[in-house]
Amino acid sequence: MYKQILEHVRLPTDDPRFHASVFTAIVRARKEKQEKDGDNLKRVIAEEYDELSKRIDRTGLQESVSVRNMMRTRRMANLLINDKGEINVALIPKAITDLSETLYSLGPSRQHDDSRQKQILQVLTHLHDNKTLIQLLKKIGKPHANPGADQLIRETLQLPASTTVTDAHTRRAALAAWMAYLRQNVGSCFATAPAILIHDEQPEAFLTDLNDLLATGRIKRTFGGNEYSAPLSVSWGGGDLRRTIVMNYGEEENGVWAAPGILAALEAAEVWEKELPLKDKIANAHERVLAAFPNWSPEHPQILTNAEEIIRRILMGYLEITHEDLEAYDNRPKGMIHSGLLMQMPVGMGGTGEVCAIFYTKLEHAQNAFKSMTDNALLKAWEFTLASFSETKSEFTRWNLYYSLGLKPDEPGGIGQAFYALIKNKLDEYNQRVAELQNEYEILFSQLKYLEARFRSIANDKDAQWARAEYQSKLNEFHTFEEMRNETHAKAKLTAELFDILIDAYDHLFPQYFQEVYDPDLQDVKAGPFDDSPAGFRLLYKHGRRATSQWEKVKSPSEFIDALNQFFIGTENEILRMEALESVQKDVSEMISAVISHIHTQAFLESAFYRMALAHQTQPIANPLENLDKISAKPWAYVSGGTMTTLVSAYYRREHKPTEVERWVENPMELFVFFIDSLKHIPYAMLEPFFKDPKKSLLMHSPTHAFLLKPGWSPLKEAVQAESYTYTWLRDTYVKPMERFVDNLFVEENMMDDLVEKLAPHVPVNYRHYFKKSFSRLHGRMHPCDFREYLIERMSHERGLQYMGRNVLPDEVIDSMIYANMPMFPKYQLKERLEKIWEAMGLSSDLKQRLQEAYQELSSLSILNFFGAETLQSTALALLAAVEGNTSTSINYPQKVVQTIQQLGFAMPMPLFFGDTNWTKEVFAFVMSPATRVLELWRMDPLGVGGYPMTIWKEWLNGARKDRTWGIYSKPTEYVPGVNHTSLRLPPRGAIY
Repeated sequence: MYKQILEHVRLPTDDPRFHASVFTAIVRARKEKQEKDGDNLKRVIAEEYDELSKRIDRTGLQESVSVRNMMRTRRMANLLINDKGEINVALIPKAITDLSETLYSLGPSRQHDDSRQKQILQVLTHLHDNKTLIQLLKKIGKPHANPGADQLIRETLQLPASTTVTDAHTRRAALAAWMAYLRQNVGSCFATAPAILIHDEQPEAFLTDLNDLLATGRIKRTFGGNEYSAPLSVSWGGGDLRRTIVMNYGEEENGVWAAPGILAALEAAEVWEKELPLKDKIANAHERVLAAFPNWSPEHPQILTNAEEIIRRILMGYLEITHEDLEAYDNRPKGMIHSGLLMQMPVGMGGTGEVCAIFYTKLEHAQNAFKSMTDNALLKAWEFTLASFSETKSEFTRWNLYYSLGLKPDEPGGIGQAFYALIKNKLDEYNQRVAELQNEYEILFSQLKYLEARFRSIANDKDAQWARAEYQSKLNEFHTFEEMRNETHAKAKLTAELFDILIDAYDHLFPQYFQEVYDPDLQDVKAGPFDDSPAGFRLLYKHGRRATSQWEKVKSPSEFIDALNQFFIGTENEILRMEALESVQKDVSEMISAVISHIHTQAFLESAFYRMALAHQTQPIANPLENLDKISAKPWAYVSGGTMTTLVSAYYRREHKPTEVERWVENPMELFVFFIDSLKHIPYAMLEPFFKDPKKSLLMHSPTHAFLLKPGWSPLKEAVQAESYTYTWLRDTYVKPMERFVDNLFVEENMMDDLVEKLAPHVPVNYRHYFKKSFSRLHGRMHPCDFREYLIERMSHERGLQYMGRNVLPDEVIDSMIYANMPMFPKYQLKERLEKIWEAMGLSSDLKQRLQEAYQELSSLSILNFFGAETLQSTALALLAAVEGNTSTSINYPQKVVQTIQQLGFAMPMPLFFGDTNWTKEVFAFVMSPATRVLELWRMDPLGVGGYPMTIWKEWLNGARKDRTWGIYSKPTEYVPGVNHTSLRLPPRGAIY
């Protein structure tokens, strides 16, 4: 069969397309065979999505590995749960068998699928072995009166908006969310790291959370006498919408208009009919992209953009509206917008405002269609719900809203000052009235005393009767004034205490009507791709209702004022019903009305921004309402110090922070020693489960990023168990051999030409020709680090190799390319190296014979004189795939090939893996870089074939910054249920600090 496959390829083994072409040929051959097979489950499990993946990878807007994972988990959930919502338990053993047989893909860069396939297999195994988990899944039912949750389920399963959500849909969405591979795609690692741990390792907790969210709209935790509640985040983030890409003019083949995510978005927005052929869709999208970016031309060949902007511009052009139209529409009062009625109006009819409403509806549908290609909506919503636990505050006085309102009497422009002034005026009135009544009281008292004396001196009965009547009248008047005086005095006394009473009452009422929650859509929060951003929190107005589906986000000044207005009106009766205020109800009602008028003034809103600046220790911005884009801390949205520590404490109901060991470091070696020594100090009974199951994780963080430490990975496991001193063991066992390997690497003249050719595609298109010309005809023999220095030095002094004040080729790209290709070797050694690899892998004689024959079919086609390690690995795997005639197997051939090449010295030594980054594809490892000859921290692919140095974290690795630390949550019993803590190990040997 392999001969037929190779006949379709006819490419040299050193061609970058060779491996992919072999893989595609096998996919097509297998599809023809599977079409005759009625086994739908097997087809879903074995589907490679090859053509779709290639289009995704060419355009670079999204990651094909995530698309494959989403499509596979959705389809499997639909097959495993029937339309009645019943789990097809009988199908699970077959699904386990089929998946186990196709667990490892043989395609190019498909090693990233392994962890996702294993996650699905783990879920299937849990369902097969654990009846409790089946019951938890069965317990999940459709949301009750929660349109936001219904929509999340539709978006998870890609159902039409008109679909009525059922129990079956909900369980399918939950199962798909459980099987999906959770990754970070916004700056929320403080939530993503613990979320991955819970999702992957604590399925009971995950399914319970989903049930609570869909049944009640919230997750609750009670500890320390306080209840903390995180409402369901109906937002599931921006996905890859804001992922920055560079559009190069003239590169038609890789145009974003062919990106499956863009096509899906435009189809969801009904820009064309679904039945339109793919070729026509791409052509249509091409025209619209060109129209959306009119300045894109040979004179301006590069545009920095993202999918969000592309979709937005295309829809604006399609509906013929401008930025000014949308801005005017956004500034309209809420009551003037009736988007529900406008959705029926065809394009071209109605006013501009109506078309703007249609635009926003289409934009939402388009963006959700794009995101659902790579994200599970329900899973991401759960993750962002957990993020709200990252800043739990039991007292309202710690809320951002508290600072903005100005509830203290001495805060200018605040509500407290307004109440205080009103109360003082009323108190002054009462005091004056009391004085007046006291004066009248004293006059009447004197008159009464006079009448008493006169009455005693009268002997005549008739005069006495008259005097008695006059005395009684005056006495009644006296009692009336006394009662009025006492009543007014009591009101004055109560009024003097009224400020504290009202503020205390509102202090209790505000949390019932407002809540501050994590918002993944907060545009004010910016973060780099490899650093966590501070948490963006948004104010919710709850209308005093328990149903989270009726809560609303506050997004603008007008909505903020409107929410406060509704709050004071809605709580007035509750305030007036307070027994203590019965005598001053009218006064309090007047004060509330006055405060409502005050919050509508510009002075109140501007003073709120001033108070926010003071609270967040930032410089106040003049004219804040005209400069909202310059203000990060607004009364309704703010950047917070939400932390993984707080989240872990709240989620696991701990009154104290999790136990942590932390320090700053001066070099990567010191950091690695810190990891190992920290693990050595953990009792062995606690670490044993991690050694037995390498998938298990500990939580840890860099100064700017939270991620997962893997104690069961090599060489961490061996290092912790070693008896010798950590630094010595690490140096002698790993670092010194790596240094010797790197010292023996050299780059010959022709090898340098090949490396320059490989680097050129990473240079901006209009600089490539000059780049290749500048580094052609290099002479001599260089060490890789000398070659690197020559490239960097030459670019830094050559104006034609500078782009926007920087070298046209980043240092990290050079380092990555050198690492992936070292050591290079001449073409004539390829056969010998392949045979050594196959021999060392322990392959059968028959398989080795067929591999040699397959190589002979192609050896004459090679065009390069030198091969790199990356090409060697790719060639070996492609030939294995061709000879096996399969795209995936139960044997982890990709790992076996790479490990064998590393052991034979045909590639860089195996990196020192230690952690999961949370990012889409990479893991963390320490690498002896052949480009610098020093141990460095890199983000690597899981096999160690390639990666990039974490130079962006340089200041956290060289001791330049001591204000932030690296840390490990070193007591797993605090957040990993089931870890044994009864048996302790002896004090660690070999640990130094």
